[in-house]
Amino acid sequence: MAAQRVAERTRQRLLALVKGDHPDPGRFMNRLRELRTLDEVPAFAEAIRLLAHLEVPENEAEALLGDVLKHRETMSGALGRDPGLRVAAVDYLSNVDRRLVNPKIVEMSEFERTERSAATDPLTRLYNRRSFRDALDREVRRGRRYGLCLSLAILDLDDFKRVNDLYGHLFGDVVLQRVARLVRRSIREADVACRYGGEEFAVILPETERLGAYAVASRIRERVEASFRDEPTGGRMVPMTLSGGLAAYPEDGLEPDPLVARADEALYVAKRGGKNRITLYHLERRRWVRYPARPQARIRMESGEEGAGRPAMALNLSRSGILLETEDPVLPASPVVLFMGRKTDDPPDRDWVLPGRVVRVEPRPSASARFRIGVAFDQPMAEECLLVQAAAVRQPLRAARGSGR
Repeated sequence: MAAQRVAERTRQRLLALVKGDHPDPGRFMNRLRELRTLDEVPAFAEAIRLLAHLEVPENEAEALLGDVLKHRETMSGALGRDPGLRVAAVDYLSNVDRRLVNPKIVEMSEFERTERSAATDPLTRLYNRRSFRDALDREVRRGRRYGLCLSLAILDLDDFKRVNDLYGHLFGDVVLQRVARLVRRSIREADVACRYGGEEFAVILPETERLGAYAVASRIRERVEASFRDEPTGGRMVPMTLSGGLAAYPEDGLEPDPLVARADEALYVAKRGGKNRITLYHLERRRWVRYPARPQARIRMESGEEGAGRPAMALNLSRSGILLETEDPVLPASPVVLFMGRKTDDPPDRDWVLPGRVVRVEPRPSASARFRIGVAFDQPMAEECLLVQAAAVRQPLRAARGSGR
């Protein structure tokens, strides 16, 4: 079991257990069983790996660790003192079980440094591509088991080759390090940020729906653009932007490979669309995904036959259209213009203006009900507008999952 496959928070708990050299055997084994159940990791296999750097299957590791603890009791009786977990492990594995032929003593802090260097990219200090794959596999398994969503963002710096060609690769490395810092500052502790390769970054967002992921990726994009626009890099003012593609589990794929492929596809769409933008992947009967609207979304509608504005309440929307409720009916096929507020306290001249046509009118079922009106937009709604108007959910991770980076 490779160290990268264990969530960092879980790994720290295991390290704390192993560092205690004189644990109570029953509590020690029970704690490992709890970690295995709650965090869904092979806790006994990881404990053996941390103690002796051996790769052992989980069931075998549990039995082996039990044998080590019994051997410690035997040694305690013979020596008249507790030799500790590590000495008992080395003696049992070397002289009884004989899995270790020529063991080497290494300080735990030095071992941890080696482990970290194997899991991270040396330039950016983000997780490397191997760690990314292990983390994505783990989160997809958890999503499948608990019915949880997750999103994947793949981000790519725009025109990075030009920067390398103009200023050299050492300067390009400084740019990559700066972007990595901005990515780290924009995500939660439980999200997993990786250097995917070259100037590409990947971020795994557990328990995050598509619009929540869009908000995170947009925040990263905006911070990168603003940081390089406002502050010099290595003494030079070098504008830098990035583009991103998003895919979500389970809507866009049930396995890691399809999620990566579809996030990549969305990234290519963002690049072809002009760069410096984030694009969501969609593959549904509708061209665009439909989302519930925010209750506080502020919308005003002007119909072609009247020209007067009237308030409307959004029920759901996509980039191609919206379902509204209004007090008064509108004629089918009527041209309309929707004014969508960026914020409730913004002046009207900052509204998004979306022309469209009425494609559906439902009469009110009772005197107290409103009319329901479907509007198809003449042009797709901007994703920034969709993000403001739609209800995006990005909930804190469940404590029982023990997720971490």
